[in-house]
Amino acid sequence: MNNQLAFIDEYGNFGFDFDKEGVSTHFIVTAIIVDFDSLHQCELLLENVRKTEFQTGEIKSSSVGKDTNRRLRILKELIKIDFHVFSVVIDKRKLTGEGFKFKQPFYKFLHSLVDRELFKVFPDLKIVADEHGSKEFMDGFIKYIGNNHIPNLFNQSDFRFSNSKSDLVVQLADFITGTLSLCYDEKRLSDYRSDFLTVIKDKLIKIRFWPKDYFPYSYEPQKDFQEFDLTISTLGVNMAKQVLNDNENSSGPADIDQVNCLRYLLFYFQNINPTRYVSTHELMRHINSWRENDISIHYFRSKIIAKLRDRGVIVASCNLGYKLPSNHNDLYDYVNHTNAYLQPMIDRLLKCRDKVKLATKNNIDILDHDEFVYLKKLINNNLP
Repeated sequence: MNNQLAFIDEYGNFGFDFDKEGVSTHFIVTAIIVDFDSLHQCELLLENVRKTEFQTGEIKSSSVGKDTNRRLRILKELIKIDFHVFSVVIDKRKLTGEGFKFKQPFYKFLHSLVDRELFKVFPDLKIVADEHGSKEFMDGFIKYIGNNHIPNLFNQSDFRFSNSKSDLVVQLADFITGTLSLCYDEKRLSDYRSDFLTVIKDKLIKIRFWPKDYFPYSYEPQKDFQEFDLTISTLGVNMAKQVLNDNENSSGPADIDQVNCLRYLLFYFQNINPTRYVSTHELMRHINSWRENDISIHYFRSKIIAKLRDRGVIVASCNLGYKLPSNHNDLYDYVNHTNAYLQPMIDRLLKCRDKVKLATKNNIDILDHDEFVYLKKLINNNLP
């Protein structure tokens, strides 16, 4: 992921009196990631969108406001352009430490968090930010980058400000950040937030929610989805979160692939639609976006899905794809998928066993080996 530019924009402000007008419940920092070689083409296409939708003005989220149809139309045009989205979403209501009540520690925390999350994925990133953004956040962020990412032969990170009126990708960052605020900030929530996220989901490299145990729903589960079972859904989500927490710092390639796959399943479940399956193609495409070489279908099934199940994650599957469970039907799909493979194999094994025992007058039982103790016990306990 070398030779990448990140165009930064932020939403939110300092303050924890959430009843007060203008105090956001969330702080969101978004990076629009563009390959340097694609930048010119990206700007040309953005200019076409700007002329069509904003005429003489900037591509600006606030200009669209609550006009849902217009926002969706613009998003559908924007996703045709070659860029990706990396965002950090902080729920300020869950920042309970005493130090967060003061501006300086609050912004230092934000600088450290965004830097850590962003540069963990893109270690040699070039950053561009809107000079008209929050002065308190951006001024501190540029100092933090300067102190922690001094350019040298091995780390080429640098930072520059841009006037958003002349930089179209910074305008794009503003529009995406503003859209995400409609999906997560409690004071701005749109009834169409799942629709917004559905449109841009293929552009999302990652949305990092903070605190770590904060996994928001961008819908009202039991209201919006008739068959949603809270107990089953909570179990599935908690198992997924546990595996993510246990493997967050894993460095093995297969572990990283499993984490990226699970993050996408969890994101889709909580932000797009908990009842819909994610296709194999879509999951593999997301995993491949983090890798230099694409994975095979065999690797996906044996090294990712199978291993996640080994770790206790309930991954339901059918011919439509994979998902975390949200109701009894998903649990049935999970068991039925296993049964479709297991039952014919056991039937074939029993036929072979019976024929061998018959031919040898019960002198040979092919399951009489230490490694087959569990299998033999399972089969014998269920024989009529």
